[in-house]
Amino acid sequence: MFGRSTALVAGSVAVAVALSGCSLLEAGGEPEPLTGVAACALGHVWELDVADYAPKMKEEFARRGLGENVEITGTQRLDWNEKGHVLLTADMQLTLFVQVTGDFAVTVNQQYAGDVTGAAYISGDVAIPRRWDDSAMTISTQPEANGSPIEESPWQLPSLVVDDSVGLEITCDGDALTIHPRGGKVTQVWTKVGDSTI
Repeated sequence: MFGRSTALVAGSVAVAVALSGCSLLEAGGEPEPLTGVAACALGHVWELDVADYAPKMKEEFARRGLGENVEITGTQRLDWNEKGHVLLTADMQLTLFVQVTGDFAVTVNQQYAGDVTGAAYISGDVAIPRRWDDSAMTISTQPEANGSPIEESPWQLPSLVVDDSVGLEITCDGDALTIHPRGGKVTQVWTKVGDSTI
């Protein structure tokens, strides 16, 4: 389940450092042990299950009246360390095809490439993004009408990466993590692939 929108709406990770899910310092200077969802989610690298995510996004596009001709490929990884710091890396491609009329079709190709950094502090089962920096994330969009380039997409599209606009409802069980941006329609499923390196 983590970018902002450019020509599209960035869909959607990070509360104060004093939140109970964070690794707080006791009087002696030792961090309190993580518990609950935080103990499961933090300290690991997670990879987005694109095979699960793609059909969910197709449903979201259909809900917006854009049909179901959507293809999503690539990878997205979330490195989330025990202090709540985040490194999100995306290399994903979205292709949307809309047959507007019988003889007029629009195709939008969108590429996500680069990193997002920040923090996502967990309290209970919610993570709130802080200090989000997506300046190293490039979102390029190439729309075409009947095969010829046009200046911009006719539609605002939901983002494939999480941003800092809303809190994130999360669950974590073993090697499985889910992220659901509050108010959103799509829940992302992530699989643990290693230990944090940040």
